Amino acid sequence: MGIELRHLAAFVAVAESLHFRRAAERLHVAQPALSRTIAQLEARLGARLVERSTRNVRLTEAGRVLLPEARATLAAADRAVHRTRAVSEGTVGHLSVTYMDFAINGPLPAILARFRATHPDVEITLRHLWTERQREAVLAGEVDIGFLIGPFDAPGVRSVVVRRERLCVVLPAAHRLAAAERVPLGHLRDEPFVLGNLEAWAPFRRLVDDACRAVGFTPRVVQEAYNSDGIFGLVAAGLGVTVYVDGGARRYRPADVVVRPLADVGVEVATTAAWRADNRSPVLARFVEALSAD
Repeated sequence: MGIELRHLAAFVAVAESLHFRRAAERLHVAQPALSRTIAQLEARLGARLVERSTRNVRLTEAGRVLLPEARATLAAADRAVHRTRAVSEGTVGHLSVTYMDFAINGPLPAILARFRATHPDVEITLRHLWTERQREAVLAGEVDIGFLIGPFDAPGVRSVVVRRERLCVVLPAAHRLAAAERVPLGHLRDEPFVLGNLEAWAPFRRLVDDACRAVGFTPRVVQEAYNSDGIFGLVAAGLGVTVYVDGGARRYRPADVVVRPLADVGVEVATTAAWRADNRSPVLARFVEALSAD
């Protein structure tokens, strides 16, 4: 028969107290039972660990060698139990997250900060992906959760809208409409547009095209950029105007541009969190709970 953790725990209690009665009280066992456990351990090791007289208890040389090893073994077992429970409860583990520009310039930083504050031992991997690629990654199970331009209605996928934002116009600071409090979208019909490139920004480009067509024109796109840095940089350089989400534009806004509400557009852009319904990760479940607090 092998050595069990209870044998080591009994030995450590005796070794630290050098008193069988006090060790038994510490372990909440009867003293005879403790004596039997120590005897079993000595028999299984083939070594005397404790010398006991009517007046005192002391460790043998073998007992002094075993004591630090027994403590280390018990500590390792405690760590293993704690970590296993933590993983099962979702307080330890890994979470993979993808996002697009509106998420990182909008609700995602606050969501991540709130989750990290309560789950500091969860490792989070972040990756930027445009919306259509995120849809593929979520469906394929390549990522735990994605933040994309919604909606995302697909079998086996759950989603929640974490932010809705209205459209705005971003203008060079010296633009003729920069002083206006609100800008009708129709007033931009003759303006050159700077927009995200069609591959990466397809869902948003469709929203912008639909909004412009609703007021009688198709945007004349003269420059495209892969990300928000490029879009805002090109607008600041005076190469055109752009349409963006209002909250993200005001948080992100660099120098040399102005952000104005659109006077005649009621379109709202949803930032949606989406994940596979069959993903049983406890960490993901905890993260989804944190979304509702935003």
